[in-house]
Amino acid sequence: MKILFSLILSLFCMSGQAQGFFSGNFILNAYTGYPNILKVSMPTIENIPDNVMPDYTGLAPSGLRMMYMITDDVSFGVDLMYGTASASYTTNDSIFFNGNWEVQSNSYLIKKQRFRPQFRFDLHLGSKDPSFDQYIGLAFGGNLRTREIWQNNILVNQNPNDENLVVPVSLRTCYGFRYFLDYHFCLGGELGIGGPIMQLSLSYRM
Repeated sequence: MKILFSLILSLFCMSGQAQGFFSGNFILNAYTGYPNILKVSMPTIENIPDNVMPDYTGLAPSGLRMMYMITDDVSFGVDLMYGTASASYTTNDSIFFNGNWEVQSNSYLIKKQRFRPQFRFDLHLGSKDPSFDQYIGLAFGGNLRTREIWQNNILVNQNPNDENLVVPVSLRTCYGFRYFLDYHFCLGGELGIGGPIMQLSLSYRM
């Protein structure tokens, strides 16, 4: 957090007068993030046994962001962020039944989804290169989660998480940049907290 704050302050000092976007521009961003915190945290949060070999899959937080330049320096818009994670594994347990020890196998599937619709403000800092856009952003909105646990293809749990507690609000603060390939298209990246630590994006200016 302190590193990100120091970086933002230094960017204010370095910003110049040139800029890539102007008042009245619409910006459409498609992006994907890294890492997938839902997937990375599953072994610990879901208490998956150490003696199994889980198969993890998921979609890293990805989404679509639509921004409108209110002024030459400030944009406002909506960010729709979605991510998933799942883990599947099989346990083999010894049970004593009818005077004999038997091995009982159980298959498990844990599926998690998270959707964050957010309102967002970006402050565009400017740069010495008019093809380069840099900004700091602040977003706030909802936090919608689903979680399912399936045992032997039977749904046994639908609590949002193992603690059955979900904060209904999401926040994000970030620093980002874009470089124009031509008038319409930009490639960019973003570093932030509240959502993926890193994002890669493709932007289109209307």
